Amino acid sequence: MRNDNLAYKDDYGYRGYDRREVTKITNKRTSGGVMIKTSNKSKKVNTNTKRHTKANSNRGTVLSVVILLVMAFTVLFRGLMLTSGYEKLEEKNALLSETISENQKLQFKIDQALDLNNIERIAQDDFNMGQPSKAQTVYINLDQENEVTKTSGGNSIVESVKEFFAGVVEYFA
Repeated sequence: MRNDNLAYKDDYGYRGYDRREVTKITNKRTSGGVMIKTSNKSKKVNTNTKRHTKANSNRGTVLSVVILLVMAFTVLFRGLMLTSGYEKLEEKNALLSETISENQKLQFKIDQALDLNNIERIAQDDFNMGQPSKAQTVYINLDQENEVTKTSGGNSIVESVKEFFAGVVEYFA
């Protein structure tokens, strides 16, 4: 007789039956229950508190597979999003390189257009301008002193107001 089963230990008796009176009868149709035969009576005691049916085990398996599929989909979707992001980044970097190259070309053209020799050539060719002759050259003497002179006499504010009203009267008269 096996004594390592919890059902046969003193602490885990069959619900009030004495260990000496219990005889275990195995019945495969009782789905985990134990038939207890005492000296006078036979009684079925259910030792399993949870019943593991095939449907419960299939539910667990299906749930595990669904969780596994969701996790796999998440990983694949994340990888797809990363790949898409890298492709967009490469497109933007290519566009940036093209824009920088075009900007450098335009800056070179601007520098050439602002060259003084180029401006002189355009003025002579397009606008028929030439070098000024000696008759067109006028020299200005800049050696004069800087001085300020007052042009009007002693006009005060009172005289200015009188002149203003006199002008108004003449206008309406």
